[in-house]
Amino acid sequence: MSTKAKLFSAIVFVAFSTWFYFTPHLAVSGMKSAAEEKDAAKLSDYVNFPALKESLKASFNAQLASEVAKEEGGNPFAALGAAMAAAFVNPMIDALVTPESLAMMMKGDKPQPAKKSEQTKPSDSDTDTSMSYESFDRFVVTVKKNGSTEEPLGLVFNRDGIFSWKLSALRLPM
Repeated sequence: MSTKAKLFSAIVFVAFSTWFYFTPHLAVSGMKSAAEEKDAAKLSDYVNFPALKESLKASFNAQLASEVAKEEGGNPFAALGAAMAAAFVNPMIDALVTPESLAMMMKGDKPQPAKKSEQTKPSDSDTDTSMSYESFDRFVVTVKKNGSTEEPLGLVFNRDGIFSWKLSALRLPM
């Protein structure tokens, strides 16, 4: 192989590797622009809604189980209360997991059942965002309000195919 062919191959490899590394950043950028444009259909393209809903249900059920374990010793109605609360988890998650609520969470706000006209749009300077790979197929974006003492929100993206990424889980501050 000639020197020019080797150099060309090396340049192509480096360019491809760089692009491949930044594909989750491109997905996050696309999702952010869709949220800013309030384009629910475009935002939905970046979300695996069934996986996201299952992730949230598991988180809430684990939190309920933890609370029941704390209360069970002194309160015989704790298990009954947890069972009743679990009945509300599915509808609550179905209401929470919408393109509009995801747009609010990406900006560091807590989703609330408010009308679109009532929602405020915080500036990007109000949030501290960091992005990192957890594994080859998992990329996490953490979003936190500047000056907040709360735990950050984690948006977990999983690889969908070779080059695309979809939001598949949320790590909620508990």
